[in-house]
Amino acid sequence: MPAPHEIEPRVLPSLLVPGAPRLYAACFLLFAFFLLPLVVMLAGRSPLEAGAALVQGAAGNPSRLAESLSKTIPLVMTGLSVALAFRAGFFNIGAEGQMLMGALAGAALGAKAQWPAGLVLLGGALAGAAWALLAGVLKVRRGAPEIITTIMLNYIALQLVAFAVQGPLQEAARTQPQTDVLPPQSQLPALLPDTNLHAGLLIVLACAGVCWWLLFRTERGFLWRAAGANPLAARGAGIDAGRQTLQAVALCGALSGLGGAMEVAGATKQLGMGGFGYGYTAIAVALLGALNPLGVLPAALLFGMLDAGGKAMERTAGVPSVAVSVVIGILIFALAVAPRLRRTN
Repeated sequence: MPAPHEIEPRVLPSLLVPGAPRLYAACFLLFAFFLLPLVVMLAGRSPLEAGAALVQGAAGNPSRLAESLSKTIPLVMTGLSVALAFRAGFFNIGAEGQMLMGALAGAALGAKAQWPAGLVLLGGALAGAAWALLAGVLKVRRGAPEIITTIMLNYIALQLVAFAVQGPLQEAARTQPQTDVLPPQSQLPALLPDTNLHAGLLIVLACAGVCWWLLFRTERGFLWRAAGANPLAARGAGIDAGRQTLQAVALCGALSGLGGAMEVAGATKQLGMGGFGYGYTAIAVALLGALNPLGVLPAALLFGMLDAGGKAMERTAGVPSVAVSVVIGILIFALAVAPRLRRTN
């Protein structure tokens, strides 16, 4: 035990250190993208053809760019959730579950209650906040590790969605495990006809700006960062670290839940079986964005374009989209290794 006047430093896993050297990160980024042609060649395909298909699929025309932006929207919301939580010292691995609960609430309020889109989004945000607070309260009151509890809550949320779409929220025809399509008043307006790009794009841009301002330009954000950087020092300075953590966790859950509600109200228009997967990719998005809300925007766009381009590459060039997953894995590896390289130097 340290003496009362000493401050015990908070030890963070290297993967969560936001100040990775830009030189190392850039080198690994280049390595990741140079590795993609090798993976393509191992699959017996032409790297040039695959690269052209990837670019064309991600931004070859307005509709494909719209698809990339549509996939970017939930990545921004969950990426913001993870970034803010990590800054506050809460290792939120539960963005996927929080997004699912937001989508479930949005589907119930839209497909069943037929509420307007604004209330659908509000209900999704509240559901996500409540789901995140379960893990937050367990950590603050009982010391339960949030990495474990948030992962467990992800699976519980997945099963709740499965139950809902096969039970009380199942479509009227009772043929598929999914909800009815949301009525027009519950849907977000499209930004480009005949695409999945919706008005949620404007919402995520506003959320990123507000989160940056809140985190770095307000007293509340300073308290969250102080509690996350060193809870013991924060308590010594008179800061209620537990209270600050719970406030940050509620906001993080609301962001993920809002992302889920927007996905249902804007992109899919209904809720079906299975998870979205965005909540797990969001961890890489947040880390690549250096846990900065403004940095999350380009990071999410990169992953959104890789996702959309990878599917097009599989369709047109015959290259498995898993090749893109290799690039994403190398990016995460870069973020894990760069801080260790800095310390050894």
